[in-house]
Amino acid sequence: MKSKLTCGRCKQSIRKKDTFCPNCGGVFTDTLRCKKHKSIPADGVCVICSTPFCTKCGRDVGKVFLCNRHYEYEVFEGKARVFGSMDNVQTQFASNCLKQAGYHPFLYNRMYNPVADKVSITPLRNFGKYPSIEQKVLVPFSEVLGAMKELKKHKFKDT
Repeated sequence: MKSKLTCGRCKQSIRKKDTFCPNCGGVFTDTLRCKKHKSIPADGVCVICSTPFCTKCGRDVGKVFLCNRHYEYEVFEGKARVFGSMDNVQTQFASNCLKQAGYHPFLYNRMYNPVADKVSITPLRNFGKYPSIEQKVLVPFSEVLGAMKELKKHKFKDT
């Protein structure tokens, strides 16, 4: 008998016993209720805090479900932005601090290319609410809250 299934929403592999998809926040059962509105079935589970919410308390953002507290996180392929800077040394240091603490950071940089990017002529075009040339430190959704605490310990602030 198969112990793994595929999420119908994001097509990622999930365990048969899962009540929600940790990759997208899709709900697989009618028994999950919104944390704030106990009488309302959950429409999704926040991929960052793993808490079920209705559509009043959360929403789909970039093909994942995020609660109203976490919906402003920039998300990209199963990861969320926890830090960013145009100073590459600073982002490398933040990434190394996270690695040493046991997290799995990923550095992402979308450099501006005026030939390939004909949509804008300004060199500091924004991607989400941050500049596109910013180097971003992303971590898997399940590590976001811990990684943010770790960065706070080291007094990292977005620039």
